[in-house]
Amino acid sequence: MANKKDIEFSQRQDDLDNGRAKKEELAASLAVTRNPSDEKTYVIFKLVDTKKRGRVHVHNVDDVLDPATGEVRRMRVLVGVKSLWMDEQKNVTEEYARQNRPFMVFEDRHMRIPEFNKNVIDFLRRTNDCVDVPKRAKGGKNPYFEWNPAKQEEESLKKEKFEIEMTLLAAEQPVEKMKKHAQFLGVLFTDELGERKTDDGIRTEYIIKAKRNPSLFKETLGSKAVEISWMIKRAILDSKIELGRQVGEAHFASGGFICKIPASRKPFEYLVELAMTNSEEGKGFLEKLQEHTT
Repeated sequence: MANKKDIEFSQRQDDLDNGRAKKEELAASLAVTRNPSDEKTYVIFKLVDTKKRGRVHVHNVDDVLDPATGEVRRMRVLVGVKSLWMDEQKNVTEEYARQNRPFMVFEDRHMRIPEFNKNVIDFLRRTNDCVDVPKRAKGGKNPYFEWNPAKQEEESLKKEKFEIEMTLLAAEQPVEKMKKHAQFLGVLFTDELGERKTDDGIRTEYIIKAKRNPSLFKETLGSKAVEISWMIKRAILDSKIELGRQVGEAHFASGGFICKIPASRKPFEYLVELAMTNSEEGKGFLEKLQEHTT
């Protein structure tokens, strides 16, 4: 079982990333702080791309899903025009539209819009580049989100609690179950010199895997895929499955053809996928695999 030092070690692995995240959050806070003499309050938007610098302009026209109908509708925001829907802007001339585009620009990843400018804020909250929109066209050039400090802190705390929960869960798994799952998550059981790692050494890396990808850890813990992956890996290592008898084929060492393996596929991954299928071939392979490994 892992001790407190194992867990602390795994947490120290992410210290550098956490430090960078804190610096980024500090930069964001400084960028959006109001001038003390400024009476206005603002709604803040931030670009998702943390490396983006300089100015990024947002076009004032976008084709989005109308939540009322579920159909695509053209949206255009203009100064002095109440409706955002272009088909309702019947009296707007091309000249007026050209001269009354609102100023929507990200400066070093941040955009501040005065709270009273409700039309622009509404537009920015609906575009396809706004990742907060549940149903939107993917693949926008400059995705962004509305920056809400309280919400960000809440989500950050939730993420941290989830990481801790999965880390503790990894620390308490029985050795045999831990090894199967660790192998599935990509933990190597030997070091760079080929020496076999101790159970504690494997568990330390297992805990790190749980912390760095807690969602994958939770989804796969105790899953069928983990069990099948372990059986196939052991069968190959114990020479119960032969991959070299015939090029592009897998056989049981005791006799019996398993399947042909496409040249573009890795044998181990292909065999795991085969055993997971509900096809007759997959079911037959899994049944024989269980006979050879139990």
